[in-house]
Amino acid sequence: MHLMDTIYPQTTLLLIRHGETHANASGTWQGSTNSPLTERGRLQVEFLTQRLAGEGRTVSAIYTSPLGRARQTADILASGLGAPPIVADPGLAEFHLGEWEGLSYDALRFDKGLWDKMAVDPHFTAPGGESAVTFATRLVSSFRTIASQHPGQTTIIVSHGGAIATVLAMLVSGDGSRWLEFQVANCALTEIAWGERPQLVRLNDTTHLDGAARPQQWGAE
Repeated sequence: MHLMDTIYPQTTLLLIRHGETHANASGTWQGSTNSPLTERGRLQVEFLTQRLAGEGRTVSAIYTSPLGRARQTADILASGLGAPPIVADPGLAEFHLGEWEGLSYDALRFDKGLWDKMAVDPHFTAPGGESAVTFATRLVSSFRTIASQHPGQTTIIVSHGGAIATVLAMLVSGDGSRWLEFQVANCALTEIAWGERPQLVRLNDTTHLDGAARPQQWGAE
């Protein structure tokens, strides 16, 4: 999978993985399933909001996955950042694994062999789900559209661990299979400068999270 360059006046995209959910803490893949933030997750978003507000950034809009955990994160951010408009974008949703959602990461890796299957065939699709190619393509399309609509502005994108890692692999390396190199923690801050080509400015910055809010584990989504 490769990304064709598109030229825009430099736009700043702030990528944020939603706050922690119970599924994140338990190592369960929630995918397209809706789930609320934990108390720790809400605290993570509040700390991130305080950081961004303290930096004095003017945010033109907040784009979010329509899934509940991402929308809840976006709502908290907007309330502390001058109420920029929130736009729900289905293209930012997490990797949909169909009938395999709700399984643990170990079950997906060892029992279903998901990672091995996708490594051999990126078009492999779990029953009722989507393929890695479809997933990456819709993510890149959404990011390109968002960047084109906000030239020279700063925009927040709230999404998921697997989604952010995959789109970064596509934008930075042009290879979606390298997503493991771009994993991010809950409420980590990642920044892209989108000009002549997307440039990764910072990855997985969690300096705004104190000990009580730091993620307990990684997980993908």
